Amino acid sequence: MSYHQTIYNLLRGYGLSEAGALGMLGNWECESGCEPYRVQGDYQSSRAISKAYVNAIETGMSDKERFATDQKGFGLAQWTYPQRKRNLWDFAYGAMKPIDSCPMQVDFAMLELRNEYQSLLSFLKTTNDIQLACDRVCREFERPAVNNVQARYEAALRIRKELDLSGTAVVEDNATTEEKPEEPKIETWPPRTIDEHCSGWAEVWLLQSLLKCRGYNVLVDGIWGSLLTDKVKQFQKEHQLDVDGVVGPMSWAKLMERG
Repeated sequence: MSYHQTIYNLLRGYGLSEAGALGMLGNWECESGCEPYRVQGDYQSSRAISKAYVNAIETGMSDKERFATDQKGFGLAQWTYPQRKRNLWDFAYGAMKPIDSCPMQVDFAMLELRNEYQSLLSFLKTTNDIQLACDRVCREFERPAVNNVQARYEAALRIRKELDLSGTAVVEDNATTEEKPEEPKIETWPPRTIDEHCSGWAEVWLLQSLLKCRGYNVLVDGIWGSLLTDKVKQFQKEHQLDVDGVVGPMSWAKLMERG
């Protein structure tokens, strides 16, 4: 089941523009797959880890402070900081909603925006620029370790296509109102920029395969764990690239070179 339509409708109901809602969705797709029950590090198709995590909360095995301080991202936005998770807990229980309720988490995110990110909220209500919306949500609201904005923008475009919003008027800032801008085409080369926040993507499998062919001890499973980050950084250091663990055009080009 996809939560994309539900989340989009809720965000639009709060007054976000189409581009603003897609900016939030693109970020949450990269954070959690837009799954409100998702816990950090759960890449199993069954989501057994996430289900066990939520069940521990619902049965009282995990209390508020344990939930807040376990350093695990949770929910749509992968809330991680202790105070934000305490606030999420209090909000859910105050609303008498399950901690993994999708509408409750959207309501909580909007409360955070109103209380702490007023400038960003005002922007998300008026913008027609999907890419800038993805960028600002990433840098101001989500604040991940790696600002993989391009991946979030591409996720937003995929969701836009899935929800069939192409017939509505989304006009980029530099376009005229008479002509709808052409949607950017995602090229196959170089592959998309990826980092530790990406798993299950074809590019992760390709990265692991290329590293394995070059003699690095990695498992080709499509899952980006801490070991893969270490191997990427090792490769970058050995080839005089920026040692940041982010596989972008320069790293892809070097990986593809014949030895």
